[in-house]
Amino acid sequence: MSEKEHIEILKSIEKFILGELSQSQIDDLWVEFLKNPEYYKLFETELYMRGLAGKGIKPNFSDDLSQVKEPAVSYIYKYRVWFAAAAAALLITIGLQFFSINEQQAMQQWALSSIDTNEMLGAEIFRSDEPDVASIDIAINEALALAFNDETIIAIERFRELLTMPHTESQRVRIEVNLGILLYNVTAYESAVVYFESALGAESIDRNLKEKTYWFLGNAYLNIGQVNEARDAVFEAYTLSGRFQSPALALLKKLDQRIHTVPPDAVR
Repeated sequence: MSEKEHIEILKSIEKFILGELSQSQIDDLWVEFLKNPEYYKLFETELYMRGLAGKGIKPNFSDDLSQVKEPAVSYIYKYRVWFAAAAAALLITIGLQFFSINEQQAMQQWALSSIDTNEMLGAEIFRSDEPDVASIDIAINEALALAFNDETIIAIERFRELLTMPHTESQRVRIEVNLGILLYNVTAYESAVVYFESALGAESIDRNLKEKTYWFLGNAYLNIGQVNEARDAVFEAYTLSGRFQSPALALLKKLDQRIHTVPPDAVR
């Protein structure tokens, strides 16, 4: 700790005793006390000395506090109680945060590490009287080729550009699912959630694609720690009874046992 920081803490102790600190400043000072107990001892000593001075009592530097008369010792005992309470509260908070982080990390391990790019959707090219529609189909397949050639970032940019162009709902769904997959694979899980959710909002999405998208959405939610949302999406995938039903069931059982939404045997 620098000399400047040391002096600032001493000034804060002085202001605390004089009642000149805001609540947030007091909280910061207690954190310093917990990190550096020597400052708390200094704080105790200062309270003790001021308590004696207030009563015109000559200081007794014995370590035996039983020899110290009230009210000086009352200052020390009062703040010791506060210090103990603050320390306990901080330890509980840190413990809960540590537990929460560990829980989240454990559940993230259940999620897909990546999504196979073979799950991405190409466009079937048909003759069309609408040139824009046909050109978007071609562009979707070109962006898909970029993804297959490991040009992931360029493919993401290209798919995003396609969303700004005239397109049908079916084309939008394909573009958004593809974006969700690519963003998932670069660990941009929150952005992946946005695109998966948007695709699922389309009326034209077919059953198989809906199941797949819910499954990927659930895994994306799990990676950002939104466990209840993950459970809901995975359950939707499970109820569609397609090729993702078995992995969805396995993940549901793990999630239900961890978050206790239903008894472990409620989903079979």
